[in-house]
Amino acid sequence: MTSGTALRLTALSLALAPLTGLAQSAAVETAQHRHCLRELERVSEATGRAFEQRDLDAFMASFADDAIQVNTRGQLFQGKPAIAAFYRAVMAGNYTFKRTLLSQQVNGCSSAIVADRIEFALPEAGIVLHGIDVANWVRKHGRWQLAADTTTQIAQP
Repeated sequence: MTSGTALRLTALSLALAPLTGLAQSAAVETAQHRHCLRELERVSEATGRAFEQRDLDAFMASFADDAIQVNTRGQLFQGKPAIAAFYRAVMAGNYTFKRTLLSQQVNGCSSAIVADRIEFALPEAGIVLHGIDVANWVRKHGRWQLAADTTTQIAQP
């Protein structure tokens, strides 16, 4: 290799060096995002399973102390005790529940939105509900917590 070619290659590698650092930084960010997304998926799925299994304690473990819940009737429940009382009454019934993930968006491993289509039936009360549930998650103290959850009834398919 001639000294001119070697010089050009050295100059090119020096010019590309900052891009290598950016690529490594982007790779780290992508890995962190995937980790946060997987963790959110795990917590969100566990919360849904706890509701299906009528495990109030496991279900409520996902809620932040100052969380807000809005049900399909537009009733607002503020704080974990009020939300727990609402779900304690719901879980007393013999219901069926199905949840289908529609969308999830994680923002910088600090907040996220999860939208699900839900089907809830309580035959003894004549209730069949189809809705969209939008859960707003925040990451506090190293774990995902539900900050707000709103369920809106939609027409039956």
